[in-house]
Amino acid sequence: MEGHERNLYLYERFNARVLGVTRDDVITLKYWAKNLDLTFPILSNITSFLGVSVDAQVEGRAIFSRRTIIIDKTGIIRYVRDGSPNFRDILLFLKKLNQEGRLDPTTGGKP
Repeated sequence: MEGHERNLYLYERFNARVLGVTRDDVITLKYWAKNLDLTFPILSNITSFLGVSVDAQVEGRAIFSRRTIIIDKTGIIRYVRDGSPNFRDILLFLKKLNQEGRLDPTTGGKP
């Protein structure tokens, strides 16, 4: 999340916006976002909607897998990568979408 925060100005150049998603409860989420000085919105408990698997467990607790998803202005998922974000890859992909007109500057890159 901190890496996305550092790259917000670059994402904005490509008419894209960041939205964080976590399994944490809202109280934990607010504390965590404040500690990390995050300025972009973060949603809680919508992981199953995004297709994030929580089947893996350690000591009886579900593990949240990191996933980066880019959705174009028509609502089509165009990019999905598991694991820690590759910011160079993300920026190159956003540049491509922006050049294709797939990110809408009037909605800030949101579908």
